[in-house]
Amino acid sequence: MSGANGDNWSADFAAPRGTALAPGTYAGALRYPFQPLQAPGFSLTGNGRGCNESTSTFTVENAVFGPSGYVQEFDATFEQHCENGATAARGEVHLTNPPAPAELGIGLKVATSGTASTLNGKAGLTGTLECTEPATVTLSGTATQVKHNVIIRGSYSTQVPCTPGAAAPWQVVVDPIGTTPFQKGQAEVVTRATALDPNYNTNVSVSDTTVVTLTKA
Repeated sequence: MSGANGDNWSADFAAPRGTALAPGTYAGALRYPFQPLQAPGFSLTGNGRGCNESTSTFTVENAVFGPSGYVQEFDATFEQHCENGATAARGEVHLTNPPAPAELGIGLKVATSGTASTLNGKAGLTGTLECTEPATVTLSGTATQVKHNVIIRGSYSTQVPCTPGAAAPWQVVVDPIGTTPFQKGQAEVVTRATALDPNYNTNVSVSDTTVVTLTKA
């Protein structure tokens, strides 16, 4: 918080561990973030000032949160006593932000048909991606096949640009581990799609397991 004359203050409000901060009065709040698990926490600091120990009471009048800790609305009053003193710092906080942006959504599809190259033994896979926000999606996964009691497996990874409103096609080539090539028949394909949410700077991932029928190519 920026105050008059260039003052800068910060206030931390915390419900007891394991519970969400919600409207209500929180008595017996101890200095955040050092409060015991069962106690609420509060700390008012600024301009090099703060409490070594504090006992506080705060009342949350309104709280609206979005994804990843986004604060859309917050209204609260507080009273903080330092070092068990009788004097107190009292104040209130009122915050309003625009509605929280939606989190990034990823739609992942793996085609149920693929190829097994008779030239180099590699498997070819295809599919599509859909995104609710512009993102670069990292695809990674494995293809596994069993032929004549031999396990044939390979992994793959690629990056796919994805924009809202249009399905982004992708294709990968899976190189088998060892000397046994991928062959005609079914293979289990496990795929993971991961991208950075541009609004919340967090990774979003979805997974898919599909049985793909490989044909000779």
